[in-house]
Amino acid sequence: MESKNAKEILERYRLGTCSEEEKSWVETWHLQQLRASRYTVDPEDLKRVQDEVKSRIEADIHTNIKRIRRKNQLFKISAVAASLILVLGVSYFSSRQSAKEPIAHPVWQQADIQPGGNKAVLLSGDGSAIQLSEHRNTIIVGAQIRYADGPELLQGDPTSYLSEAPTVRTLQTPKTGTYNIVLADGTKVWLNAYSSLKFPSRFEGKERVVELTGEAYFEVAHNKKQPFKVRSQQQTIEVLGTHFNLSAYTSEATVTTLLEGAVKVNNVDDSKSILLKPGQQSTVKEDTKQIQLAQSNTEHAVAWKNGYFNFDNETLGSILNKIARWYDVEFTYEKTPSNKTYIGAVSRARNLSAVLRALEAVADVKFKRTGRKIAVTP
Repeated sequence: MESKNAKEILERYRLGTCSEEEKSWVETWHLQQLRASRYTVDPEDLKRVQDEVKSRIEADIHTNIKRIRRKNQLFKISAVAASLILVLGVSYFSSRQSAKEPIAHPVWQQADIQPGGNKAVLLSGDGSAIQLSEHRNTIIVGAQIRYADGPELLQGDPTSYLSEAPTVRTLQTPKTGTYNIVLADGTKVWLNAYSSLKFPSRFEGKERVVELTGEAYFEVAHNKKQPFKVRSQQQTIEVLGTHFNLSAYTSEATVTTLLEGAVKVNNVDDSKSILLKPGQQSTVKEDTKQIQLAQSNTEHAVAWKNGYFNFDNETLGSILNKIARWYDVEFTYEKTPSNKTYIGAVSRARNLSAVLRALEAVADVKFKRTGRKIAVTP
């Protein structure tokens, strides 16, 4: 790139008027410059820089969340442009790679892969399926099932709605898909990619029960006389309050993060339970099956709902699992990835190449893509 153009782009970056491609170029170039540095940081300096970076990421996300709320688009998954891409890997301070060494980019020589969007199917007990509109993002369950801002999906007779037995249905998102639902009691659920929520057409009896595989964010309608429960493979959550995020993907740890109210997490393997307070997170790992309790930054847990990947000391394997679900790609490893952790954030609205380019710049790995299969090499 000519120096004049680079200067103009840097100025636009400073003013916040860059295009997505220009932002990606600036951030990647900056990371490569830092990565090539021979500077070995003091541990205290490293901690300070990490804290500063995390603060900037969180402030950036918080600003974008406020912007979304001002638009009063509660259920719209925003394609917010990230102003800060994945920024720091613990490893890059000790890197000795020359700044002039060319970086091969076979990944970008193919047609790029677009990010996910509003995709889901509504399944009925009789096996019938309705493909939901990609131009809408929310359905509302009642006597009829309809789009929040559109026509009916399933007609029903309001006069017989209460006299007939409830019908169980499933909202299912594919890889690259996300969708939202308002249940019959007014509970709001945001469903992440590759997830399914089984729910009744209305809640009867002493409890309101739904079943989740994958990840969802819940805002449960208060009803003290009829507790709300979420069942997943590792646990049952009894909802005593309102807002929480549950990640319950098969073959991954089950993670519950509470934002408001209170929930009791019951481990199905040992029948033990713990009570979560706001800001706390429980984890049931695949291997130990034990519940671990920790304080958590809730913004990280729900970043996906607001249009971001947000990584907080996550391993490369965990990061790539999330990317694989959102872009419907498959990663294979030439060498078992280390437990080294990374922090950072990147918009889920970006194309796959921009996300992988950022990871290559900080994670000491290379990606070689063939179609939707991506080999990870040291």
